[in-house]
Amino acid sequence: MLNEDLVKFFASNVKSGSYGDIRLNEREGTLLVIENGKTRRVSQMNDSGFGLRVMKNGIWGFASSTELSQKAIKKALDSAYSYAKSKANSKIRFEIDPEISNAEAKVPWKRDLRDIELSKKLALVKEADAAAKGKETMSTMSAYDEIISHWVQGSSLGNITSFYESYPRLIVSSFVKDSIGIQAARKTLGGNCGFEMFEHDSANELGKEVLEESHNLIGAKAVKGGKYDVVLDPSMTGVYTHEAFGHATESDAVLAGESVLEGRLGRRVGNDTVTIIDDPTMPGERGSFQFDQEGTRAKRRTLVENGVLKSYLTTLETSNRLGLEPNGAGRSMDYSCRPIARMSNTFIKPGDFKDDIYEDIKEGVAFYGFQYGYVDPGSGKFMFKSQYGRMIRKGKQAEFIRDAALTGSTLEILSRIDAIGKNFALDGGFCGKEGQWVPVTSGGPNIRVRQVVVGGQ
Repeated sequence: MLNEDLVKFFASNVKSGSYGDIRLNEREGTLLVIENGKTRRVSQMNDSGFGLRVMKNGIWGFASSTELSQKAIKKALDSAYSYAKSKANSKIRFEIDPEISNAEAKVPWKRDLRDIELSKKLALVKEADAAAKGKETMSTMSAYDEIISHWVQGSSLGNITSFYESYPRLIVSSFVKDSIGIQAARKTLGGNCGFEMFEHDSANELGKEVLEESHNLIGAKAVKGGKYDVVLDPSMTGVYTHEAFGHATESDAVLAGESVLEGRLGRRVGNDTVTIIDDPTMPGERGSFQFDQEGTRAKRRTLVENGVLKSYLTTLETSNRLGLEPNGAGRSMDYSCRPIARMSNTFIKPGDFKDDIYEDIKEGVAFYGFQYGYVDPGSGKFMFKSQYGRMIRKGKQAEFIRDAALTGSTLEILSRIDAIGKNFALDGGFCGKEGQWVPVTSGGPNIRVRQVVVGGQ
């Protein structure tokens, strides 16, 4: 059980003339893995500790410990001050103006994951795994993971916030083999919520969707590389929005000169039909939270509005250095990590395109799902390979294809978007940065992009 008295003890021991904040964190988790209907792994974890920072003359010192005690806090404070003093010659200087928040937030779920028997969770995974297996299926692999996290945070200003996060997730994969090779389909279902997410036959439906998508790949040919008009489904729209664009809005990348969006605030970066949002306040979504790990209350951020770059994702430090307001993007994976600028639920806002988004494409490619890829935020160059695709011929979706990769640059894609659908969906997962993995979602509607390089054979 986390003790708010430790936050008060920390605050009373921060030296005069400096600022400090502390994060107490307690986590518990479960991982279940099923392969071809058989249980392969059952594991559980419990973890707790604290991480603290002090800031003196524009220099941060950070320290953490797994021991939740006054003695450990005093020792960590001394270590953090020693580090800050050792960096006194740093040329970087900044000031911070933290938000003063005192709140004990309500738990964001209806059915507490900790009240659900392990056998019921295991049955859920087996149900999804069974639904993903058909006559043509070579193998299946399904997993359930969950993390329940309790944060108690505060600072030398006297504020204290206490809140919970609950992250269940179901992952289903199905593999097929034909004369060309092995192909896979994979889908996930997760959120910041309780076990209620898996009501209404959701596990069975997820498995069926994966089965259908995997079987669509049997006999599918590789796409011929070249320039095409393309349509991205919500999953691929989200991957582009998060990976190619979203990371470039993270303010630490901007300050490091590693963002293609550096110096572009207030300037047009894409077609005027494009609006991009990062919103941690969406109820139940995997990337949602009530406060960031600097104690700033979560707020909806408009990154791009009608093609114009409006904001970066900022922390207490980066907002001051960039002359902006802090907007609650300082996230930590756990108590052992310092807060850094991160996304939450990042998406392209649905549009009002009323016609068939495929109808005026003579020859093109429709992308579905995400398999893997890479991006260089500094140049904006990227490659994202889809799980599968379909050729578009004379305005209609035609044969299924495999090995289709979307390639290009961040700003090029934004400028070539000419139709945004009314539909909307989000995919939940984890995002890695500097060794920290935090829950996020990404998505949007179907979007049409003109004359994009598609990699294939």
